[in-house]
Amino acid sequence: MTYKHPVDIQAGHFDLDVSGVAGFFGGEEAISAMQTIHLYKYRKYMGWYNSPGSWNVGKKFGMLANSRFWDGLFPGPNEDPAKFFELDGKQGPKYVASRSGSILEHTGHLAYLMMQICKEELGVQVRGRVTKRNNVTLIQTQLVFEESTAKEKPPVRAIQPHDGRQKYVAILPIAVSFTTCALCGWTYDWFCCSMILLGIISNGMASLVIGSASLELQGVKSAPTAPPGDGMLMDGDDVVLLLGKEEDVATITRGRFTLRYESWVKMRSKKEERKRFVLRDGTRSTKSNRRSDAEDGFRNISLDQGPNHEAVPVKDEYAAIGSCSLLLVTQLLAQLLLIPQGTFFGQIMFLSSFAASWAYNLYLSSIDNEHIQEELLLEALNLNEQHMRTYSLGTRTTAAVFACLMLQPPGVYEESEWKRLGFEPEGIIRKFIPNDTPVWMTWREKVLGVMRDQKVCSRDTCYDLLQMSDQEKDMFKPDDQKLLENLLEDARTAYELAVNEKLWLKCG
Repeated sequence: MTYKHPVDIQAGHFDLDVSGVAGFFGGEEAISAMQTIHLYKYRKYMGWYNSPGSWNVGKKFGMLANSRFWDGLFPGPNEDPAKFFELDGKQGPKYVASRSGSILEHTGHLAYLMMQICKEELGVQVRGRVTKRNNVTLIQTQLVFEESTAKEKPPVRAIQPHDGRQKYVAILPIAVSFTTCALCGWTYDWFCCSMILLGIISNGMASLVIGSASLELQGVKSAPTAPPGDGMLMDGDDVVLLLGKEEDVATITRGRFTLRYESWVKMRSKKEERKRFVLRDGTRSTKSNRRSDAEDGFRNISLDQGPNHEAVPVKDEYAAIGSCSLLLVTQLLAQLLLIPQGTFFGQIMFLSSFAASWAYNLYLSSIDNEHIQEELLLEALNLNEQHMRTYSLGTRTTAAVFACLMLQPPGVYEESEWKRLGFEPEGIIRKFIPNDTPVWMTWREKVLGVMRDQKVCSRDTCYDLLQMSDQEKDMFKPDDQKLLENLLEDARTAYELAVNEKLWLKCG
């Protein structure tokens, strides 16, 4: 008698093909391509192709969704969308205000971009003594926000995305994906046909939802009576002089890029959508004054439920982004199971769509996104080459005197007026060179003397004041005399340049 097992455990015809595992590859390129989605015009409409790396993309962007359910599926920090897409978060250089005396040890992302823009400029090499080159960029800031938008709350301005050729290149992966899908259907390979179609739909929906945010420039509210915001960004041997109104300068030093999603993207799941109210005695608890870093994402809740009810703010969940991320993860699982069931021709078509999509993602990830941000920033700040000039100065002393002369309030020469306006030229020079030896103190005093005497002295006379007198020759030893003469030569070079630049500012 032959014993037969009640369950047939013989091997079936299922064969796990390596083509399904291809969904794990190309993830880094796909993530990098998706992070560019807000920088390019029409980019959110160009995602209808079967992209590789769906698992990585889904796990990465699923972290934007914010609730217990989504945090369980996609664990990780819930960052602000702008930081998540690397549109914010970079630490900018030190900023020194010339009027208020305030110092920001670290500025924001926009100041970082502005410094990078200026570093990329070669600059006009100024004749004179050379020890180590210092680049100084002079920026005459322009009106960024309309006055009517900057009175009640921090001003905001929409930024138009970059209009590049990427929208034409996107035709290639889209055409290949739809063509391979149709060929699979034509050969009755519904497994591969459906998987390519699923990849097209999931990536297209994710691009449309994630890319639906509007890129905006958020400024800083300033008082109508605020003094000019003149100051300088300092990063080693690179200095950027910002001249203009306080609100325009503050936009560069403390402003930020933001992403504004529509309510249908930020909405919560049905269970969490209810308004929550806490019974109170009419007084607000001191603990309720605490505000988290996500306060900008809180939903405004009506308070018409009576004086004894207090609304508890609810964070935005970004459930739509979480749903798209879940679809991307599910796509890979389905491909692992169903692609091996397809024909050899269908699998070749599937991999062909992946190859074309991977090439497009690689093209997008190869573009310097930081450079695109720089271009968008200049356009948003209404700055062009007519408002910016970069000079390569031979020594740090030349850079210090030039910066001090350019930051001097126009038409103000009395020290009493300097103090009233908060302008401290000696403090500015010390930010460059804090030396306090007799030679340096004598040099600083001669520079400050020229700044005070510009009102009554002609250009040639002021130039002559930056010469070493006979008395000073008797005060110092030969080595110190040589040092002082070099320093005064640098000051004369800076003075000549500053006089010409002030004429340019008047014309501008």
